[in-house]
Amino acid sequence: MTISPDTDAVVALCALLRQASAAAAYEAMERGGHMSPTLSALVAGVLCTGPAYTVRAPAGYGDEIVRAADEAPPGSVIVIDVGPAPDACTWGGTGTAVAQRRGVSGVVSNGRVRDLAEIRRARFPVFARGAVATGWSGGRRGETGVPVSVGGRVVQAGDVLCADDDGIVVIPRAGAAPFLERLRARLDFEREAARIVDEGGRYADVMARKPA
Repeated sequence: MTISPDTDAVVALCALLRQASAAAAYEAMERGGHMSPTLSALVAGVLCTGPAYTVRAPAGYGDEIVRAADEAPPGSVIVIDVGPAPDACTWGGTGTAVAQRRGVSGVVSNGRVRDLAEIRRARFPVFARGAVATGWSGGRRGETGVPVSVGGRVVQAGDVLCADDDGIVVIPRAGAAPFLERLRARLDFEREAARIVDEGGRYADVMARKPA
């Protein structure tokens, strides 16, 4: 199978993002691409990166979310949109166990999750509005692989996410190659900044080296 340049760029970008942070991704996106801070890390100290596996699910129904846990490719981030239902349950402990075993990188949801203690024990990256005790029903299908609106951003299947304690940043798949170069420049700057500080330099010395 021939791998397209687009796919090559996404693979390289995901590898580099594992050495980065959401803040670095935001800066490399020319201070853009960030989701609303109403969605936050529910497991502290974890980094989540990978291509989006998008899910649009009717609020209160888990058919497509179950499918995502079973079918999302290893390395992907499941991105769940339940529309204007911020208190709907969208994830839980069983999905975490299945998805983590299969190598899924994490979950980003514009709803809530339950079994938070289990998720935290597993150290599985989950980003959402918070916790909830309610569950869901079956019997109403949604869609996967479609554009979704989460955290004020439209996410296409295959777009790349970078999320940590500071927030969530979306990099459009089509812009992966130019973003890759900007991210390399940003990480070079961060390493240079650390060197300057370690050698006793001033904050102003660091900012003087910052890329335009």
